[in-house]
Amino acid sequence: MSVDPYTNPTEEHEHLALVQWLEMHNIRYTHVPNEGSHKVQYRVKQKRLGVKPGVPDFLIFDKPPAYPDNVGTAIELKRRKGGRVTPEQSAWLCILRERG
Repeated sequence: MSVDPYTNPTEEHEHLALVQWLEMHNIRYTHVPNEGSHKVQYRVKQKRLGVKPGVPDFLIFDKPPAYPDNVGTAIELKRRKGGRVTPEQSAWLCILRERG
């Protein structure tokens, strides 16, 4: 089954569009590279170094113009159709929301 990239772009395409927009507006951010398949040894090392499952894809450090009381913004990207948030991702978003 073919998926129309214009009505349901891949998460990577959404990611690239967000990066382009953030760069264009000179907004300070970072991407958290938690995705992908890796060897067990790499995962173990990352866990020891503090990498946490479910951390949102993007952490934006500038205050959002529409919400100046917020500390920053965390974004978990998903495809428009078919993307699902994991329980770990939901937990992180809830914790961060509670902290402003």
